[in-house]
Amino acid sequence: MRKPPRGIAAELRRLRLEAGRRIEDVASDVGWNKSSVSRLETGVTPVQPRHVAELAGPLRLTPVAQMRLERMLGIVREPDQWWVRYHEVLSDRYEELIYLESRARSIDVASTLVPGPMQCEGYARATMMRSAFVPDPDDAEMLLEVRLQRRQVITNGSAQMAVTLSEAALWQRFCGPVALQAQLHHLVELSRLDNVSLRIVPFDALIAPSLGPITVLTLPEADSTVAHVEYEGGSQLLKDARSIKRYRRSLEYVRLAAATEDESRQMILKRLDVL
Repeated sequence: MRKPPRGIAAELRRLRLEAGRRIEDVASDVGWNKSSVSRLETGVTPVQPRHVAELAGPLRLTPVAQMRLERMLGIVREPDQWWVRYHEVLSDRYEELIYLESRARSIDVASTLVPGPMQCEGYARATMMRSAFVPDPDDAEMLLEVRLQRRQVITNGSAQMAVTLSEAALWQRFCGPVALQAQLHHLVELSRLDNVSLRIVPFDALIAPSLGPITVLTLPEADSTVAHVEYEGGSQLLKDARSIKRYRRSLEYVRLAAATEDESRQMILKRLDVL
């Protein structure tokens, strides 16, 4: 469902509370008095671009959160970012994931479904419209466009992508046989790209099944890594070292049970022969 508009004053307050910061702490960091912050959060003082810039550090804003505030003021700093025109249907977390994908040097995924950036249209539509969380019809087509646009992170070669996929993904027919066939052909094509490593975990592998998609994104900044973990009803972006270490270990555990890239491509081709 499309989100109702939220005033920038209320958004500043929400972000402060989300960061776990008191008004007096934020005021002290910026060098203001407490009432100055309070007046911004209640709308008594109109929020200006300089306020957003000064509050970015004290509120611990991500680059995407800062951009979203600036958009509320009519400022678009990076209009060339393709997802800006879809911002009305994107959640904060989804927009941040897309932003991180666009900047990542490497993207490492383990999943039981084909990951979003690797999906073709029929498969993508089915994953959205036949799940427990069907989007508002007014937003569905735009969200589908977003899903398909995310593929460019692979096709433009900006990131190395390592995907470990359960063999179950080759057999799940929720999207229908025609869309599944198109998706498997697409996987074969992607597997031949220099920046893509695609490996399949066979049904008979001696490994516990993954409970949900895990993605680890390595960014250009030194030691900057983010884990994106999906589960029924939502997802999390995790940046603490302990979580990163845990999910890197999970990815390695799954990868050790996977077939080689050549063997995996043959598994997909063999499945296509019987579709």
